[in-house]
Amino acid sequence: MLYGNWLGKPGDKFTQLTNISQIIISIILFVVGSRRWSSLRKGALLSLSLAIFLLCSVAWSVDPGASARTGVSYFFFILGLIGAAENLDGDDFMGLLASVCFLSAIASLSLIFISPSLADGGTGDLIGIFSYKGILGQAMAVGTLACLHGLRAQTLGRLSGLFMILVFTFVALKCRSTTSALVILLFYVIGAVIQLLQKGGGARILGVVLITLLLIVAPVAAISLDSLLELMGKDPTLTGRTNIWAYVMPYIYQRPLLGWGYVAFFSTLNPAAWEVASALNWFAPEAHNGLLDILLSGGLVGAVWSVYLWARTVRLSLQCLRYDSAMATTCFSCCAGILLEGVSEQVLLYATGLAGVFFITGFFCEKAVSRARRRTPVARGNLVGTQSAHIAPSAATAKF
Repeated sequence: MLYGNWLGKPGDKFTQLTNISQIIISIILFVVGSRRWSSLRKGALLSLSLAIFLLCSVAWSVDPGASARTGVSYFFFILGLIGAAENLDGDDFMGLLASVCFLSAIASLSLIFISPSLADGGTGDLIGIFSYKGILGQAMAVGTLACLHGLRAQTLGRLSGLFMILVFTFVALKCRSTTSALVILLFYVIGAVIQLLQKGGGARILGVVLITLLLIVAPVAAISLDSLLELMGKDPTLTGRTNIWAYVMPYIYQRPLLGWGYVAFFSTLNPAAWEVASALNWFAPEAHNGLLDILLSGGLVGAVWSVYLWARTVRLSLQCLRYDSAMATTCFSCCAGILLEGVSEQVLLYATGLAGVFFITGFFCEKAVSRARRRTPVARGNLVGTQSAHIAPSAATAKF
């Protein structure tokens, strides 16, 4: 409200103070929790290595300044998440996240009455306190996921949790972000299916049936995406997004290995971006596809790195089901949400809410699995010692 809104929003004192504060807090969190580094070392190193690789793309970037600025921000974003995972309990973190997202939902709804022109940004769609409706929608999806986690972990009251979820869903529908609404629906379905599978008996059979239906419906929906979108009353081109995909593909082949530099392709300093803008008759700020954005920023190296991190996090979430079912379900749901959102939006490569949940829930799952594995040998050793103590008198008696 004080500074207005523009693309990137660079230069004003408030933004600079916020960025500096984020860097300082990230360093403090990481240093304070460094004694617990060993429980999430591998995942933390892989995530930081991705951030360092993106920062190093300054060397071949078509806009080194943009790559450096965003690369530094992304590095400390990952560092701060590692520090949070080191210092905080997973359930406490998700509870805090739910509260922050709920406050942003209430603030966005309040802005409709305080300043309607700011609430819709002149577009007619609710953007609330954010810069555009996609970010508001993602914040509501993240809040829904955090609330569902609280209900599963029983750290959030049932009535208050359901009320917050209703508010998140209402705001997501109000801002007309189809992607976020579908992601929220996916979170509901995955949570219900996993709960059914864990119960056993008839409930498990129902869960298997639902999974089978999802596996059948998903490919059909992907093949008939145009028809499905028209049925929903949406533009088959996803508001021009699919048009961008066709134009950026040739540029990916021009720099296939390392890409054009982190967030550099759609820079106004890149002539290729202006060629795409000329063909589209508007200047696109991104490719509006998770994989294409990664290929443009980091090439095949960045894409393979990101896909490996995603697959590894899925595996960790499944392993963690034995030790922390609530966090494992949240992590797996987030991974599925990343996959769905990546169809039409940038994912993982930027400091966004869903990316933050993806990384930190992966860290919490890794910490739970690592601690459980460290306890297992001790438990076995105690069992062997107990058995020996019982066997020894019997052997002595037999000898006597």
